[in-house]
Amino acid sequence: MRVLHVISLLAATEGGPSAALAGLARAQVRAGLDARILSTFRPNDASTDADKLCREGIPLEWVGPCRGPLRWSPRIRPAVRRAVSQADVIHIHALWESVQHAAAGTAQCNGKPYIFRPCGMLDPWSLQQGGIKKRIYLKLRLRGDLDRAAAIHYTTNAERDCVAPLNIKAPPLVVPNGVDLSEFADPPTRASFRSRHPAIGERPMVIIFGRVDAKKGFDLLIPAFAKTQPGDAVLVVAGPDLENYTPAVRKLAAEAGVEDRVIFTGMLRGRDRVAALAAADLFVLPSYQENFGVSVIESLAAGCPVVLSDQVALHSQTTAAGVGATVPLNIDALAAALTHWLTHHEMRRAAAAKAAPWVRANFDWDVIARSWVGHYQHILNSHAQ
Repeated sequence: MRVLHVISLLAATEGGPSAALAGLARAQVRAGLDARILSTFRPNDASTDADKLCREGIPLEWVGPCRGPLRWSPRIRPAVRRAVSQADVIHIHALWESVQHAAAGTAQCNGKPYIFRPCGMLDPWSLQQGGIKKRIYLKLRLRGDLDRAAAIHYTTNAERDCVAPLNIKAPPLVVPNGVDLSEFADPPTRASFRSRHPAIGERPMVIIFGRVDAKKGFDLLIPAFAKTQPGDAVLVVAGPDLENYTPAVRKLAAEAGVEDRVIFTGMLRGRDRVAALAAADLFVLPSYQENFGVSVIESLAAGCPVVLSDQVALHSQTTAAGVGATVPLNIDALAAALTHWLTHHEMRRAAAAKAAPWVRANFDWDVIARSWVGHYQHILNSHAQ
């Protein structure tokens, strides 16, 4: 079965949508699918992630350079027509750029079924970011693409439910993202990451992992961390900064009097990423919106319990599994949860012991990829009727 994945930019700096697609494509190839990727790029974009996938033998077409807010290029439509003609089913990731619309329209013209993964972009919070422009685009172009899809791929029930008021005609399909468990089979020791940052030593360590931007709730986290006990805890901020938001976070830390206890590592990859998660006592993500949260699953795979806002779609699952806590978007509640988990060592150790087995049981990319074989076949059978 030939599956074409379409995305506007395949790069780890783009966060969850790109990372999830890379993991899914690798696992689908292992499951026997002919998975291919078409990704656009902008001037000066560089993607070591795309290069790595090509070296691993996963066909990837890199189209561009693209310009403007819709990432348009005259090369998109010819490339999409060629790729769609060779595919049985098209899996489209994200929403707002030219390549997604081109893929949906071309699939319709060729009588090929296509699936949209909105990546949280239809969440009410996300739709508010960009306001009138997104509403116009949704009405004039995107709505028809979504309604004619064979399915809308949500990664959690929470994401599906919050999009339900839009009354999209295409049926929902809930399939989670996963993790490559081989990365966590033999994690680095707790001392591996800490030895590279002597200021941490044996102090309690909280980590927030992912892009450094306002959506992640730093305006809540920094003042909450200042109230957290024990007072010598360290906060590690690990991730790329695409919007130059780090100065704002540093200012928050200075105003809260904790600038000497906040460490910025920049983006961490591969073994360094796993080492940072394995070294942490607690992972925190007080996001204003998160349709899934790959970093949540990776933290748990490394045995690190999580504290999540109630706007992170995985929060109910992690709390029910006993591997973390859920808090509202409130500074005092977040500070209380961080303090509770950092000072109750046995509770934290018990959650850590459950974390990796829970991830193995629910978020193994290879198991998820095999499920996609059945989903795609069902979609093809239904489309042929």
